[in-house]
Amino acid sequence: MLASPLRIAAVSLHTSPLEEPGGADAGGMNVVVLEQSLALARLGHRVDLFTRRSDPAAPRIVEIAEGVRLFHIDAGPAEPLAKSAMEQAIAPFRRALHEVLTADDDAPDGGWDLIHSHHWFSGVAALPLARELGIPHLQSFHSVAAPSGSSTLDAGEPAESSGRIPGEQFAATGSDLVVAVSEAEARTIGERYGVPGARLTVVRPGVDVDRFRPCSDLAERREQPTLLFTARLQPLKGPDLALEVLAHLDPALGARLLLAGGVSQDFSDYAAQLREMARELGVEERVDFVGSLGRDELAETMRCAGALLLTSWSETFGLVALEAQASGTPVLAWRCAGGVQEAVDPDGLVLDSRDPDVWAEALQSLLGDADRYDRAVRSARDFAATRTWEVAAETLAAQYARLREETS
Repeated sequence: MLASPLRIAAVSLHTSPLEEPGGADAGGMNVVVLEQSLALARLGHRVDLFTRRSDPAAPRIVEIAEGVRLFHIDAGPAEPLAKSAMEQAIAPFRRALHEVLTADDDAPDGGWDLIHSHHWFSGVAALPLARELGIPHLQSFHSVAAPSGSSTLDAGEPAESSGRIPGEQFAATGSDLVVAVSEAEARTIGERYGVPGARLTVVRPGVDVDRFRPCSDLAERREQPTLLFTARLQPLKGPDLALEVLAHLDPALGARLLLAGGVSQDFSDYAAQLREMARELGVEERVDFVGSLGRDELAETMRCAGALLLTSWSETFGLVALEAQASGTPVLAWRCAGGVQEAVDPDGLVLDSRDPDVWAEALQSLLGDADRYDRAVRSARDFAATRTWEVAAETLAAQYARLREETS
């Protein structure tokens, strides 16, 4: 136990850290928030998570683990909301969160040392409270909106509502510290929102190397490969490229493609478009749409896959790449997708092109060479083993402690 454990309030307004990633609007951020909180608690700190209630039956407080609680905050209708409609929840969430943060019944002894907001919705809601209560505020975005007027997805996630870019500006410039998940994200925040380097830090996500571990039969994975795409099914994530890569592979390889991910309300018709595309490409019989997978099911799927196709146009980090590598699964990714290079083994396949022929050729070359494939599996696992959640939590806790000392 630490001599001076921290009392942390972590805010995730629009999505609960307990939601399974890959479904609706849950993704890598959910994993990062939950796993970092659990790891911080194992280090002796206390973390209280705050999220908007989207289920009327959810209990007010969930004891997730020793030292980690989740509060469901009433803000707007107790039902799922599309991200494009989430702005309406910010003001009521702020009011309800204020009541919790100022009530003696729920506060840890001495109150909270700091507030860490995740995504711009949370920052816009919580930053004014932090200022009012005299508590340091940290901001993490996990994805940064593309600039207004951008016409291509490689600039980032298009703003889902008019308040996003002003909201990101407000949270970025008003917070005591912005915690990015990669050097690439930190550069983007600094350039787009004018945040000085002294108020920017990087804490890369980790991976559970016990849950995500290699299988023993590499030959089966390589000789009759199942290719894995796992992310929300939306254009930014590029599942269309994964379908094209499958179509460009030699049919004799017998490859299949597993599309694992749910569809958010803002892209409700996209899965149907992908199914039609698979039919047009002639690969419909070799594509499985399996929806969102639970964490253990995803881990099992990853360790059985021949390769992960990380086809996103933009990623602030690319957590699934780290999880795949911990599973001994080689990753193919696009070099220009933000922080992906920081999530992939330096010896991994990070491609300069989005041409499906280039991807198919690189993949067939890897799968066709047993020795090279074995080296790639071992190198991927070794790389991931250096990126545990304990390492991430220790780095984050050091930043928390430094900020608390500087602002006390």
